[in-house]
Amino acid sequence: MQQDLEHNLQSALNGFVVDCREEIPKDDSELKIWIFARKDLTLSLGKFGAQSAHAAGTCMVLTDRGNSVDVNDYLALGQPKIVVGIDDEAELVKAVELCRAEMLVTVLVQDAGRTELGEKTLTMGAVGPCRRNDLPKPVKRLRTFKVPEPA
Repeated sequence: MQQDLEHNLQSALNGFVVDCREEIPKDDSELKIWIFARKDLTLSLGKFGAQSAHAAGTCMVLTDRGNSVDVNDYLALGQPKIVVGIDDEAELVKAVELCRAEMLVTVLVQDAGRTELGEKTLTMGAVGPCRRNDLPKPVKRLRTFKVPEPA
C-alpha cells in the first residue's frame, strides 16, 4: 500500500493524476474534496466543469497555504473528489457556512455572468480535502449530483 501511495504522489508531482491503489479504505478516513453543485442552475458541461475546477483548485491552494492537511497525502490518494447536489443558493451558502464553522477549508464560487449566466451567480462551493467524519451532519447527508434527464 505504501508503495502505491508513493507512486501516486510521484505521478501527481509529474503532472499525471493516477490512483493505482488496489485497496481503497471502506471507512470514512480517506481525504476527499466535496464539491457542492446547485441543482437549480442549468449549466453546460463546459461551464459545470470550469466552476467545479475553480472550487477544487482553490481548496487545494488554500490547503497548501494554510497547511491544515498535508497536500502530499491528498495527492498520494489520487485526489478523490465527490460532487454532491445542493438545491439552491441558500442551501449552498448554508453548507459552506456549516463547514467553515468546523474550521474546514471552504470555497464559494461566483460566476462573473459574462457567458451563460446573465448576472453574477454563486454556482458552486467546496470543502476539503478532509475526511467525511469531519463534515457537519447536514453536509454528510448530501447525495451525489446527478445530471437531470432531458425532458
